[in-house]
Amino acid sequence: MQKVIIQFGMIRSGSTLVFNILKELFNNYSIIKTHHYPTILQRIQSIPIVATFRDPLDIICSSIKRSEELPNREVIEKHIEVLHKNGFDDFIKLEKNYKNKINLRYENFYNDYDHIFDKIENFLSIKISKASRCDIKNKFSINKVKEKISIFKSFEEYDIATKFHGLHISDKNGVSKSYIDFFEDEDIKFLENSFKSFREKYIFDNFEFS
Repeated sequence: MQKVIIQFGMIRSGSTLVFNILKELFNNYSIIKTHHYPTILQRIQSIPIVATFRDPLDIICSSIKRSEELPNREVIEKHIEVLHKNGFDDFIKLEKNYKNKINLRYENFYNDYDHIFDKIENFLSIKISKASRCDIKNKFSINKVKEKISIFKSFEEYDIATKFHGLHISDKNGVSKSYIDFFEDEDIKFLENSFKSFREKYIFDNFEFS
């Protein structure tokens, strides 16, 4: 039976990058990419999960940008619901119920792929050579990915193998705290209140554990 690793992530949390890194490192494994809680069979098998998460305010910002919408309150509330259904709620559920996993925080691995490599080495008991690290960094650099997806006109178009979409990388190249210049002050306050408890635990405390 083929070995399996699940790449779970909130939308817009660097999950596609981590998915592709796992594919490069474990080319004899089946790498399952998902934004949803594992199936009953997957839970029984205790399949290892590499999970990604990110400040929800930046996720909402990025989600709206990829949809090419204007950030009014109605649109913001719609994308909050999309996030809850695509990774946020199930991330919380995994925290409570699933042990065989590691969390990768977007803000910690943005432009620092070695952070991803180091965490995967420790979690899955492998050694990633300097040559492999260098090859993967070059292959999936922001500029290389932007070049590959430039042929796509919208997020609906994507590469089947890598799962990189058109508009996958935002105009700010995925930099953190982009929401500050994107939303109005009152909408930032609304979002801060909406995700207050999560941000206090997972963002402000620099939370991350395996």
